[in-house]
Amino acid sequence: MKNDAPNLDENNQHTRLRAAREKLKISASEAARSMDMNISTYTHHENGTRTYGEAEARKYARRLKTTPEYLLLGITGGSPKGIVKEIDARAGAGGGGIVDLVNVTDQNGNTVSAEVIKDHWQIPESFLRGELRMEANRALIIEVSGDSGYDPSNPNAPGSLMPGDRVIVDARDTKPSPPGPFLVYDGVGFVVKLCEPIFGSDPPRVRLSSRNPTYEPYDVSAEEGHIVGRVRGRISAM
Repeated sequence: MKNDAPNLDENNQHTRLRAAREKLKISASEAARSMDMNISTYTHHENGTRTYGEAEARKYARRLKTTPEYLLLGITGGSPKGIVKEIDARAGAGGGGIVDLVNVTDQNGNTVSAEVIKDHWQIPESFLRGELRMEANRALIIEVSGDSGYDPSNPNAPGSLMPGDRVIVDARDTKPSPPGPFLVYDGVGFVVKLCEPIFGSDPPRVRLSSRNPTYEPYDVSAEEGHIVGRVRGRISAM
Protein backbone atom coordinates (compact mmCIF):
# COMPACT_ATOMS: atom_id res chain seq x y z
CA MET A 1 0.00 0.00 0.00
CA LYS A 2 1.04 3.60 -0.30
CA ASN A 3 2.71 5.15 2.67
CA ASP A 4 -0.10 6.13 5.08
CA ALA A 5 1.13 4.53 8.29
CA PRO A 6 -0.22 5.85 11.60
CA ASN A 7 3.09 7.49 12.55
CA LEU A 8 2.92 9.89 9.59
CA ASP A 9 2.43 13.59 10.28
CA GLU A 10 -1.02 14.67 9.07
CA ASN A 11 0.38 17.90 7.68
CA ASN A 12 1.83 18.13 4.19
CA GLN A 13 5.45 18.59 3.25
CA HIS A 14 5.41 22.39 2.95
CA THR A 15 3.96 22.86 6.44
CA ARG A 16 6.55 20.47 7.86
CA LEU A 17 9.28 22.49 6.16
CA ARG A 18 7.96 25.70 7.67
CA ALA A 19 7.61 24.08 11.11
CA ALA A 20 11.23 22.87 11.00
CA ARG A 21 12.46 26.36 10.11
CA GLU A 22 10.33 28.09 12.72
CA LYS A 23 11.61 25.71 15.37
CA LEU A 24 15.07 27.16 14.76
CA LYS A 25 13.67 30.70 15.02
CA ILE A 26 15.06 31.87 11.69
CA SER A 27 13.27 33.59 8.81
CA ALA A 28 12.63 32.07 5.42
CA SER A 29 15.07 34.48 3.79
CA GLU A 30 17.76 33.60 6.37
CA ALA A 31 17.22 29.90 5.72
CA ALA A 32 17.46 30.35 1.95
CA ARG A 33 20.60 32.49 2.13
CA SER A 34 22.32 30.04 4.46
CA MET A 35 21.74 27.30 1.88
CA ASP A 36 22.88 29.55 -0.99
CA MET A 37 19.59 29.19 -2.81
CA ASN A 38 17.05 31.47 -4.43
CA ILE A 39 14.71 32.91 -1.79
CA SER A 40 11.65 32.69 -4.06
CA THR A 41 12.31 29.00 -4.70
CA TYR A 42 12.48 28.29 -1.00
CA THR A 43 9.33 30.27 -0.22
CA HIS A 44 7.47 28.43 -3.01
CA HIS A 45 8.42 25.18 -1.25
CA GLU A 46 7.25 26.55 2.09
CA ASN A 47 3.92 27.89 0.90
CA GLY A 48 3.11 24.83 -1.19
CA THR A 49 2.98 26.42 -4.65
CA ARG A 50 5.79 24.04 -5.65
CA THR A 51 6.64 20.61 -4.33
CA TYR A 52 10.17 19.58 -3.50
CA GLY A 53 11.87 16.24 -3.96
CA GLU A 54 14.40 14.09 -2.18
CA ALA A 55 17.44 16.17 -3.14
CA GLU A 56 15.92 19.34 -1.69
CA ALA A 57 14.66 17.48 1.38
CA ARG A 58 18.16 16.27 2.17
CA LYS A 59 19.55 19.79 1.79
CA TYR A 60 16.80 21.27 3.95
CA ALA A 61 17.15 18.56 6.57
CA ARG A 62 20.86 19.26 7.04
CA ARG A 63 20.25 22.98 7.55
CA LEU A 64 17.10 22.70 9.63
CA LYS A 65 18.34 19.90 11.88
CA THR A 66 15.72 17.33 10.93
CA THR A 67 15.51 14.34 8.57
CA PRO A 68 14.51 13.99 4.90
CA GLU A 69 12.02 11.30 5.96
CA TYR A 70 10.21 13.77 8.20
CA LEU A 71 10.10 16.51 5.57
CA LEU A 72 8.94 14.24 2.76
CA LEU A 73 6.75 11.77 4.61
CA GLY A 74 6.22 13.02 8.13
CA ILE A 75 8.02 10.03 9.58
CA THR A 76 9.80 10.59 12.88
CA GLY A 77 12.04 8.34 14.97
CA GLY A 78 14.73 7.51 12.44
CA SER A 79 14.88 6.19 8.92
CA PRO A 80 11.74 4.41 7.73
CA LYS A 81 11.79 0.71 6.97
CA GLY A 82 9.93 -0.79 4.05
CA ILE A 83 9.72 2.52 2.13
CA VAL A 84 10.08 1.98 -1.63
CA LYS A 85 10.47 4.82 -4.14
CA GLU A 86 8.24 5.05 -7.19
CA ILE A 87 9.89 6.50 -10.31
CA ASP A 88 7.90 9.15 -12.15
CA ALA A 89 8.45 7.63 -15.58
CA ARG A 90 6.31 4.99 -17.22
CA ALA A 91 7.70 1.70 -18.47
CA GLY A 92 6.34 1.47 -21.98
CA ALA A 93 5.68 -0.87 -24.87
CA GLY A 94 7.48 -1.05 -28.17
CA GLY A 95 10.02 1.74 -28.45
CA GLY A 96 10.15 2.69 -24.79
CA GLY A 97 8.53 4.65 -22.05
CA ILE A 98 8.48 8.30 -21.12
CA VAL A 99 11.71 9.51 -19.57
CA ASP A 100 13.77 12.67 -19.84
CA LEU A 101 15.81 12.70 -16.63
CA VAL A 102 18.01 9.62 -16.92
CA ASN A 103 21.11 11.55 -16.02
CA VAL A 104 22.07 10.80 -12.42
CA THR A 105 23.37 7.59 -10.90
CA ASP A 106 22.16 7.05 -7.37
CA GLN A 107 23.79 5.07 -4.56
CA ASN A 108 22.33 1.84 -5.93
CA GLY A 109 23.77 2.33 -9.40
CA ASN A 110 20.44 3.33 -10.97
CA THR A 111 20.41 6.14 -13.51
CA VAL A 112 17.53 8.11 -12.05
CA SER A 113 17.51 11.45 -10.29
CA ALA A 114 15.72 12.66 -7.19
CA GLU A 115 13.58 14.85 -9.43
CA VAL A 116 11.87 11.78 -10.91
CA ILE A 117 10.77 10.28 -7.59
CA LYS A 118 6.98 10.30 -7.86
CA ASP A 119 5.91 8.75 -4.59
CA HIS A 120 6.89 6.54 -1.68
CA TRP A 121 5.23 3.21 -0.87
CA GLN A 122 5.30 1.44 2.45
CA ILE A 123 5.60 -2.32 1.97
CA PRO A 124 6.15 -4.69 4.92
CA GLU A 125 9.78 -5.74 5.12
CA SER A 126 8.67 -9.28 5.90
CA PHE A 127 7.05 -9.38 2.46
CA LEU A 128 9.98 -7.76 0.67
CA ARG A 129 12.52 -10.07 2.27
CA GLY A 130 10.48 -13.24 2.64
CA GLU A 131 8.41 -13.26 -0.54
CA LEU A 132 10.38 -11.09 -2.97
CA ARG A 133 13.87 -11.75 -1.53
CA MET A 134 14.93 -8.12 -1.69
CA GLU A 135 15.66 -5.10 0.49
CA ALA A 136 13.58 -1.91 0.49
CA ASN A 137 16.63 0.29 -0.07
CA ARG A 138 17.41 -1.65 -3.25
CA ALA A 139 13.84 -1.57 -4.58
CA LEU A 140 12.08 0.68 -7.07
CA ILE A 141 8.49 0.85 -8.27
CA ILE A 142 7.43 2.00 -11.73
CA GLU A 143 4.13 2.09 -13.59
CA VAL A 144 3.72 0.04 -16.75
CA SER A 145 2.14 1.48 -19.89
CA GLY A 146 1.43 -0.06 -23.28
CA ASP A 147 0.43 -3.59 -24.17
CA SER A 148 3.78 -5.33 -24.56
CA GLY A 149 3.47 -7.03 -21.16
CA TYR A 150 0.74 -9.50 -22.06
CA ASP A 151 -0.38 -11.75 -24.89
CA PRO A 152 -3.84 -10.58 -26.04
CA SER A 153 -4.76 -14.18 -26.80
CA ASN A 154 -3.94 -15.21 -23.21
CA PRO A 155 -4.01 -12.09 -21.02
CA ASN A 156 -4.29 -14.04 -17.77
CA ALA A 157 -1.10 -16.03 -18.28
CA PRO A 158 1.28 -15.99 -15.28
CA GLY A 159 3.62 -13.01 -15.38
CA SER A 160 1.38 -10.85 -17.56
CA LEU A 161 1.58 -7.09 -16.99
CA MET A 162 -1.33 -4.81 -17.82
CA PRO A 163 -1.24 -1.05 -18.49
CA GLY A 164 -1.48 0.71 -15.13
CA ASP A 165 0.17 -2.12 -13.22
CA ARG A 166 3.19 -1.21 -11.14
CA VAL A 167 6.20 -3.46 -10.92
CA ILE A 168 8.54 -3.85 -7.96
CA VAL A 169 12.12 -3.91 -9.20
CA ASP A 170 15.16 -5.34 -7.41
CA ALA A 171 17.98 -2.92 -8.30
CA ARG A 172 20.48 -5.34 -6.78
CA ASP A 173 19.81 -7.94 -9.49
CA THR A 174 20.99 -6.55 -12.83
CA LYS A 175 22.27 -9.70 -14.55
CA PRO A 176 19.80 -11.53 -16.81
CA SER A 177 21.02 -14.96 -15.78
CA PRO A 178 18.65 -16.65 -15.46
CA PRO A 179 16.59 -14.75 -18.04
CA GLY A 180 13.41 -13.06 -16.89
CA PRO A 181 11.52 -9.76 -16.72
CA PHE A 182 13.69 -6.69 -16.12
CA LEU A 183 13.32 -2.94 -16.03
CA VAL A 184 15.69 -1.63 -18.70
CA TYR A 185 16.64 1.76 -20.04
CA ASP A 186 17.09 0.82 -23.70
CA GLY A 187 18.55 4.13 -24.90
CA VAL A 188 15.10 5.56 -25.63
CA GLY A 189 13.14 5.05 -22.43
CA PHE A 190 12.31 2.74 -19.56
CA VAL A 191 10.85 -0.58 -20.68
CA VAL A 192 9.84 -3.75 -18.86
CA LYS A 193 10.93 -6.61 -21.08
CA LEU A 194 11.90 -10.24 -20.93
CA CYS A 195 15.67 -10.05 -20.96
CA GLU A 196 18.27 -12.67 -21.84
CA PRO A 197 21.98 -12.44 -22.64
CA ILE A 198 23.24 -13.14 -26.15
CA PHE A 199 26.13 -15.45 -25.38
CA GLY A 200 29.29 -14.91 -27.40
CA SER A 201 28.35 -11.38 -28.48
CA ASP A 202 31.17 -8.84 -28.52
CA PRO A 203 30.52 -6.28 -27.19
CA PRO A 204 28.04 -7.96 -24.83
CA ARG A 205 24.42 -7.65 -25.92
CA VAL A 206 21.08 -8.61 -24.47
CA ARG A 207 17.83 -9.49 -26.22
CA LEU A 208 14.67 -7.72 -25.12
CA SER A 209 11.38 -9.39 -25.95
CA SER A 210 7.71 -8.87 -25.16
CA ARG A 211 4.94 -11.21 -24.08
CA ASN A 212 2.83 -9.65 -26.83
CA PRO A 213 3.80 -11.34 -30.13
CA THR A 214 2.94 -8.13 -31.99
CA TYR A 215 6.29 -6.72 -30.90
CA GLU A 216 9.47 -8.16 -32.37
CA PRO A 217 12.42 -8.86 -30.06
CA TYR A 218 15.34 -6.47 -30.36
CA ASP A 219 18.91 -6.43 -29.12
CA VAL A 220 20.80 -3.73 -27.25
CA SER A 221 24.41 -3.46 -26.22
CA ALA A 222 25.65 -2.57 -22.75
CA GLU A 223 26.52 0.87 -24.12
CA GLU A 224 23.03 1.41 -25.54
CA GLY A 225 21.04 0.12 -22.62
CA HIS A 226 21.14 -0.08 -18.86
CA ILE A 227 19.52 -2.86 -16.84
CA VAL A 228 17.99 -1.18 -13.80
CA GLY A 229 16.91 -4.40 -12.09
CA ARG A 230 14.89 -7.60 -12.11
CA VAL A 231 11.11 -7.41 -11.75
CA ARG A 232 10.16 -9.27 -8.56
CA GLY A 233 6.56 -8.30 -7.99
CA ARG A 234 3.49 -6.61 -9.37
CA ILE A 235 0.89 -4.26 -7.91
CA SER A 236 -2.43 -4.44 -9.78
CA ALA A 237 -5.94 -3.07 -9.46
CA MET A 238 -8.81 -5.53 -9.34
